[in-house]
Amino acid sequence: MGTAQSRALRASQTAGTGTRAQPASKTASAQAAVANRRFVSPRVAGPQSLILPAMVALGCWGMAFSFAYFYNDPNHFLFAGMAALMALLWSYSVYIRIRKLRAARQKSM
Repeated sequence: MGTAQSRALRASQTAGTGTRAQPASKTASAQAAVANRRFVSPRVAGPQSLILPAMVALGCWGMAFSFAYFYNDPNHFLFAGMAALMALLWSYSVYIRIRKLRAARQKSM
């Protein structure tokens, strides 16, 4: 199959899919608008937003304890340290959510 035939075949296949190329200026302006948008953290929905992070944090603390005391692997303190690091990160997330929730309740009063 010659190059002209393969180009014609590819052109007919892409024409059938219904996708069109957008002008470069339109996509560039859309990308600039996304890049200029400020990051806004999600609003705290109430105490129900604490359930999952608190459960994960408690689970990570439990895993850290279990790895440190009940695991027979030579690297059990390394695993316990990694679990404790995850637990610290999730605990910090819970702390931030509690702080936002208290600030929102204080503002509404």
